[in-house]
Amino acid sequence: YLEPLGTPLHSFSIGSFETITLSVHLWSEQHETPDTLMKTSLRQILTQQTPHLLEALIRAKELVHWFRDNRFCGRCGKPMEISYAQSAFSCKACNFLSFPRLSPACIVLIIRGDEVLLARSPHFIKGVYSLIAGFVEAGESAEACAKREVKEEVGVEIEDLRYFGTQSWPFPHSLMIGFFATYKSGEICIQEDEIEDAQWFTKETLPIRPYSTSIASQMLEAWLDKR
Repeated sequence: YLEPLGTPLHSFSIGSFETITLSVHLWSEQHETPDTLMKTSLRQILTQQTPHLLEALIRAKELVHWFRDNRFCGRCGKPMEISYAQSAFSCKACNFLSFPRLSPACIVLIIRGDEVLLARSPHFIKGVYSLIAGFVEAGESAEACAKREVKEEVGVEIEDLRYFGTQSWPFPHSLMIGFFATYKSGEICIQEDEIEDAQWFTKETLPIRPYSTSIASQMLEAWLDKR
């Protein structure tokens, strides 16, 4: 069924599930999609996938970003070549290697008694609120990142961080590190260039939640199970 697309620029295996081999085929962004195929985005189908297939789709999306961002060497500017032996891009001119990129980010569920603090970005679907999140800066620990991001985005102090888990999130290549935290002090004061609104919610007043497949939704579900 991919024959109408012609020969891809790159093809590579990304794993297997039961008896099925999973592969990624990459064409140029200008390549036209034939009428026999339907074009969609990963966001549109996130909630429709089994955990195994979702993991493969996330890996595929992150590798596509890696391919498109490494056509030329970041050190000397010469064209890069794929090295399948090392799962890396290689520059033959200066021997620089570029491996798939991961950007660690912390995501925090802040708890105050029977309430949780949730916020929404202007980029969210209407009515959706989620957890506070942000990227780890160079030289920063995940715990320090969590406290800094919460203070910057909603103006409150947190304490008693408890690790929840991690999730790869391909927008574009994040590794989300989840923490529960206890509210310590401060009043909500949003960072307006990042946050549109932030509020305390109870179990009964929870707004629309993010994608059910996201770590944010999983953390909220874990909190609800303890209520």
